[in-house]
Amino acid sequence: MSQVSRNEKCTTCSASLVRSRSMSLKAQLEACRREYEANAEPHVVAAARRSIQALAETGLTAKAVKAGETAPLFRLQCGPDSFINLSDLLNRGPVVVSFFWGDWCPFCVLELKALAAAYPEIERLGATLVALSPQARDDSSSRGRDGKPSFPILSDPGCKVASRYRITFAVPERYRAAYLALGYPNPAKTGSKGWILPIPATYVLDSTGVVVLSYLDADYTTRLEPTEIIVALTHLRAASIPARNNR
Repeated sequence: MSQVSRNEKCTTCSASLVRSRSMSLKAQLEACRREYEANAEPHVVAAARRSIQALAETGLTAKAVKAGETAPLFRLQCGPDSFINLSDLLNRGPVVVSFFWGDWCPFCVLELKALAAAYPEIERLGATLVALSPQARDDSSSRGRDGKPSFPILSDPGCKVASRYRITFAVPERYRAAYLALGYPNPAKTGSKGWILPIPATYVLDSTGVVVLSYLDADYTTRLEPTEIIVALTHLRAASIPARNNR
């Protein structure tokens, strides 16, 4: 088991999206961060950096659900007439749970594209992938390279599920302008309560619901490389084969 802790729509990461097929997720995120900082106002960049440091100083990542713990179960709506229940997914095998902000965040968009590219291999290893965001969604699935539905993306209103994973935080008022510049939907315009977000996090669960790999970082410009998910799932699959043979 292992753990790693560590309004204008932002459109400055277009070049990163174009290069995404030939770059690692880490390289894409770094390129996106550089473009964002080069195009944003200096005071906004400074506020964004201070917000990351302030979040790190809260110690929230150390309090979050981590490897070795049993993941909290959840049941969320998927489409107008259906629901996804984590316990049902676990009955099929390992599950990857990813928490992200929304499609307004360019770093989240890059992460989702990388996960969509890795999803066929995740499925081949007998696992399911599901992503959760506090953003209300009209479309309850991601899109693969061919434009067809890929893995489910579920709305977690009010970050209720994320709070059970102990990864939610309120954006302090002094940093809200930086989030709005990044693309955060202005609550004053949307009518939502707003300003509650999850730390972007990824959890790999074995079929019993125990977390075998967790990744979260107060620095929202970093995410777990999908290859690390594949490695964890490969180990789970290898461990399950001898167990089956010994029955």
